[in-house]
Amino acid sequence: MSEPFAPRVPRRFVGGYRPRIDALEKASGRARYADDVTTRERFPNLLHARVLRSPHPHARIRGLDLSRAAALPGVVDILTYADPEVAALKPTSAGWTDGVDTVSYERMMWRRFRDRRVLGDRVHWVGDEAGVVVAAESEAAAEEALRQIVVDWEVLPFVLDPYEAMRPGAPAVHPEVAPGNVLPADEVGGADVFLDKGDALGALEEAEVVVAGTSVYHNANQGALENWTCLARWEGDTLTVWSNSYEADQTRMHLSQMLEIPLSRVRVISHYVGGQFGRNDTGDQPFFVFTALLARRTGRPVKFRHSRREAFHDSRQPIIYEGRLGARRDGTITALCLKGTGNVGAYADHSVFALKFAPAEVAEVCFAHIPNVRMEAYGVYTNKLPGCMMRGVGNSQLNLILGHLVDLLAERLGLDPLDLAVRNFGHRQEALPDASLKAVLEAGARRIGWRDKRHAPGAGPESPGERRRGVGFSFHPGWHAEWQELRRGEIQVSLRLNPDGTVLLDAPTVETGTGSNTCNVLGCAEALGFLGITPEDITWVAVVDTERGLKDTVQTDSSVSFLQSEALVDAARELKARVLAAAARQWQADPADLDVAGGRIFRRDAPEAGVDFRAVLWQGDLVPIVVTTSRLPAAEETGVPYLAAFAEVEVDTGTGRIEVLELVVVNDCGTVMYASGAEAQQIGGQCAGVGETLTEEIIYDRGTGVPLNFNWIDYHIPTLPDMPHITPVLLEEWRGAGEYGACGIGEGVLTCTPRAILNAVYQAIGVRLDEIPLTPQKVLAALGKA
Repeated sequence: MSEPFAPRVPRRFVGGYRPRIDALEKASGRARYADDVTTRERFPNLLHARVLRSPHPHARIRGLDLSRAAALPGVVDILTYADPEVAALKPTSAGWTDGVDTVSYERMMWRRFRDRRVLGDRVHWVGDEAGVVVAAESEAAAEEALRQIVVDWEVLPFVLDPYEAMRPGAPAVHPEVAPGNVLPADEVGGADVFLDKGDALGALEEAEVVVAGTSVYHNANQGALENWTCLARWEGDTLTVWSNSYEADQTRMHLSQMLEIPLSRVRVISHYVGGQFGRNDTGDQPFFVFTALLARRTGRPVKFRHSRREAFHDSRQPIIYEGRLGARRDGTITALCLKGTGNVGAYADHSVFALKFAPAEVAEVCFAHIPNVRMEAYGVYTNKLPGCMMRGVGNSQLNLILGHLVDLLAERLGLDPLDLAVRNFGHRQEALPDASLKAVLEAGARRIGWRDKRHAPGAGPESPGERRRGVGFSFHPGWHAEWQELRRGEIQVSLRLNPDGTVLLDAPTVETGTGSNTCNVLGCAEALGFLGITPEDITWVAVVDTERGLKDTVQTDSSVSFLQSEALVDAARELKARVLAAAARQWQADPADLDVAGGRIFRRDAPEAGVDFRAVLWQGDLVPIVVTTSRLPAAEETGVPYLAAFAEVEVDTGTGRIEVLELVVVNDCGTVMYASGAEAQQIGGQCAGVGETLTEEIIYDRGTGVPLNFNWIDYHIPTLPDMPHITPVLLEEWRGAGEYGACGIGEGVLTCTPRAILNAVYQAIGVRLDEIPLTPQKVLAALGKA
């Protein structure tokens, strides 16, 4: 951090630098995670569940011999696809919702893609859940039982490549959904051509300058430290589940609907989560259902937990983009055409979100001033692991092609790509140039030294040996502002003010490491400033429990950092009225004649004679004042702010190795709720951004369909020595609706990094590489040195 953030509007607590509210709790090991609360000490008769995994990319179970497994010591029960309670389950999806809202079975987002069967007899990728789950006294006993099961497999043809899967005669992965493997149009994602504004194809024909390019974004793993875990226990006809799902209310809905039991008989409890990065957005996982079924059959609590290998469970949606930009010679863009082909993998889940839903949102707030825009996308089933949700869903893939086309066009026109971007991109609520985009690009360019370091591609200064340096950038609209969160429905919070002035804050959200809980406490202290409350006076309820009644606000779209604080403004207003009413009863006064500020209650006509509000509360009935508020997100469409990444790289043209020397990450936040946390997001997100660009890739044996690097050694996530110097920059240029007018940043901080690095590599060596990761072999091949 070279320059501390300076807020536009100085506030007492919001926007400052300070430790997280749970920093000591986590650093000391006192914070409780799913594994901490699902132990044999708490559940003495605990059973462990392990599920059979497919060794084949495509197969059907013709029969099972369970005799040896059932006879093993410690094995208590074996549940299979043939059992009546399993066979009766409805077809489902792991993506009923993206976490923004809570939905029922009939209202799930992708109703046409119910392609999953809980413990089905057909498998679609190596590692798929395969029809059998064992409950035993230990994980080791359950694992041994799985090894003793004899499976009669019918091995089926498979396909790994989306273009091969689209050819006539290719193996059909889910013929009941997509006979030709291409996902059909649906109500949410829309048609294959999901945006067709103006006449983009005609405008390209008439454009004075046209550039075309492609980009290839592969699978990447979320890399969460904590694996999926759940424990199910029945007491009579009531089911309680402890899990690290961050969608507690949705998990309750999922179990209620799949098991056909009332919501009132399902309770879900979630503690802290050790990072999720989009993994938990596919939260309607079959393992919740079969774990609950085992617990009911055995009459004992049952725990299911992924192994480290099983953490490779789904991935970022791979997308191959083809794009064209048309423009006048003065740099005015007149047409944009984008076509995405996504390798959905074995199950659709939220693939259409990445292929259509998120890109359509980007078009609304970024391409508004381009008169002719055509966007189309095709999701294709294959027999790879599902490509689905990961931090920056759909946006990172889209930015890889967008930043490529902008850089190509600027080069063709002889323009600085910064100027080209500012001239053409923005949301419809503001005329060009977009003030936020302009401010973001100026701030990033200044800190990277853009004007001084930029040079002709391949003509930069050489370092010792065969090393060449270059700089590049990319930009993107931020997400999400309040108006984009209307699907959430009402945001619920509760305040309990005790007579001693301490506050219990129930703003239900499962904390995944983002720091949104600290944002909530700071927002609460800010809203209760009239009482002189500080963050140290506030206790945040860290456990989300569906039995408490308030709906959780799921930490997706990076918007919890401000949505609950906006609701707390309303709650504080009501609490103030309640405090004044209590004083009015004691003083036999009209509440309208009283006020409270700085922790003192006073008569408006004699403010100097006030008393501490605690003295008033201690004289009453000592019943805490409790306020519960439900608030819809503001619907006013305010557009969104922008973000950008600037990169400086050094490429060794002898070895092909790329070193990222510097990253500058710039976010316009509207209002920064918590500067320490926001900068931590900007810096921490670059681990994924750099990793996906340079090293992270899931590799398959194309002959067998077997993934070769489902581990944390061969799948290389960057560690500290691999990371560059990172400069986080926070701005407050744009402003949204509400008290704070904030926008989330954590979701998108890595979105621009891959393209910024690729553009910097091009400037360094004069050869474009547009398929990530940029391995040394690819660099050498591009240079003709393979």
